[in-house]
Amino acid sequence: MGSIQDFASYLKQNGEELGEKLLVYSLNKVDVEIPQSMIEESRKNNGRFFKFYSETLIIEKEESVEEKFLKWSRDNIEEQVSMMDKLSSLIRPYPDTRMYFSDLIGAVCIQKELSTKDTLFVLNRLNFILDVNMRESILMFEKYKNKINEESRREILELSAPIVPIQPGVVVLPLIGKIDSARAEHLMTKTIPAISDMNPDCVIIDFSGIVTIDNEVAGHVFDITNVLKLLGVDVNVSGLRPELAQHIVLNGINFKNIQTFSNVQQAVKNWDVKII
Repeated sequence: MGSIQDFASYLKQNGEELGEKLLVYSLNKVDVEIPQSMIEESRKNNGRFFKFYSETLIIEKEESVEEKFLKWSRDNIEEQVSMMDKLSSLIRPYPDTRMYFSDLIGAVCIQKELSTKDTLFVLNRLNFILDVNMRESILMFEKYKNKINEESRREILELSAPIVPIQPGVVVLPLIGKIDSARAEHLMTKTIPAISDMNPDCVIIDFSGIVTIDNEVAGHVFDITNVLKLLGVDVNVSGLRPELAQHIVLNGINFKNIQTFSNVQQAVKNWDVKII
């Protein structure tokens, strides 16, 4: 009858061979292209994993195993996750890979003649580590995607309110899409300072590309006109559709002191006449 110590020694000595079998199987299950550099890194990590796994077999408390595994694997998990474009790419091959992993370890258990009790312990320890790995991979994937989404959101905010100089002293601020509280804050904290740095005489805020706007956000947008006026900038509004203007009036937002025009061209002509 074999012992867990003998079993652990076998894993440590043959980790690279077992890791190669696991790598070949895993590559056949992944539906994304894996760079050669990452394959080589996975080859090394698989061998290291079997050696690490052998060391956990002499640890009694699973809490200690989890802590040890997280320290060992976090960088590797982060690199793997960064290669995945969607969560399904991470999860889809997991059941088959896990089954192959269990079969591989089970075969070694039989070869080393472990008792039923020791075999169950070995497989349970493996499944525990794999479960922790999957949990951390999903959490890391969410963190990675949230970071990407936040970067995309910032880029969209920048593109959704471009400052367009159209002639000396005159810039147009075209508002595009749906104005929400995040975009209103971006306008106040990012766009207004950028306009101020350009030192224009007139800013034309064009609403023709606006889809929807609620009362609170409309108030923020017209607060922007007040800030620009305090900076000594003449503010005109164009493209304010009748239904949008009616919505703003019905909600008690006062913009009677702001000149409005049906389009940017009319606003520019008015400014040209004004400065003559």
